[in-house]
Amino acid sequence: MPEGEHKLRLFDDKLRGFFIEVWPIGTITFYVRYRDPRGRGREMRIGRLGEITADQARKKAQEIKAQARLGGDPAGERDKLKAMPTFSAFMENSYLPFVKERIRSHVDHESFYRVRLKARWGNRRMDEIKPHDVATLQDSLRKDGLANGTVNRYTAFVRRVFNLAIEWEVIEGRNPARKAEMRREHHREKFLTEAELRALFLALLAATGARRSEAMKAKWEHVDFERRLWVVPVAKSGRRRHIPLSDMAVRILVRQPRPPGCPWVFPGQSRKKHIGCLRNAWLSVKKRVGLPDDLRLHDLRHTFASTLVSKGRTLYEVSQLLGHSQMSMTMRYAHLAPQRLLEAANEALPEFSEPPEN
Repeated sequence: MPEGEHKLRLFDDKLRGFFIEVWPIGTITFYVRYRDPRGRGREMRIGRLGEITADQARKKAQEIKAQARLGGDPAGERDKLKAMPTFSAFMENSYLPFVKERIRSHVDHESFYRVRLKARWGNRRMDEIKPHDVATLQDSLRKDGLANGTVNRYTAFVRRVFNLAIEWEVIEGRNPARKAEMRREHHREKFLTEAELRALFLALLAATGARRSEAMKAKWEHVDFERRLWVVPVAKSGRRRHIPLSDMAVRILVRQPRPPGCPWVFPGQSRKKHIGCLRNAWLSVKKRVGLPDDLRLHDLRHTFASTLVSKGRTLYEVSQLLGHSQMSMTMRYAHLAPQRLLEAANEALPEFSEPPEN
């Protein structure tokens, strides 16, 4: 190899454009050159000696040059495959920014993607998702207990995503959701009955320890499924606070339908206002479950806090979850963790041995 050269290229004297690249460490790689349909010079790596033989590499080079003479561009096809975005990349860089400025239901689309589809398809290339994958998704959603109407909304969402991908020439061919089954829906006058709506509301209070007013005023724009956070813009303290969403809380929110154009997580009857009076619903729930008559709705919040303390969570953690502005408000639960306090007391002084008896 000539001095100062990092690599050496040797061209075949029989097949034009076929050559090897030799590196100082002894690595030999086969390449081929050709011109694409636009007359531009292209160069394509075939393989490394050891992975393939010289005869196999020469045969492959002949095939590539033949494809080019017939109007093909093998290197271009290779580059297109490498550049194919994953489902997550397409959703986050292209689809979601596009629909956010154009359709009111973009919040639903982002929720569909982040709650269920990101984990399922996120790392797969767009052209790898096939009709069978869409059918498998539908079966999975039904097994999770989603109603036909909700499954149909997921299906319509996937179809729209791939229609845009085809329109923008990100992928070629047919939409994998084009012939996806749409189940018959049993339409109801309301998205949920009043009892169902309030039951989900009460369940969310129990799962998060949120204040009743915080849940009543919750909007979908404040729910971040990806980070699993519920933002309260102005809490009782006058400041913004973040409520972590447990697995149960996420399941409750996913079940909650979203009437078109309604910003509220728990809308009232008119859908223009949030949910209102809960007295009758609370009385009904207590009677059905067999709870004490004197149990108050606010006791759900106390139950959330006392359960955490009893299971060993620190008062600081509980204070943060409840959104207390002062630790003194959380100290009411300290008596529920006597063992934790005893452990703390024992750590206050170093251990010492009693003096031996005379």
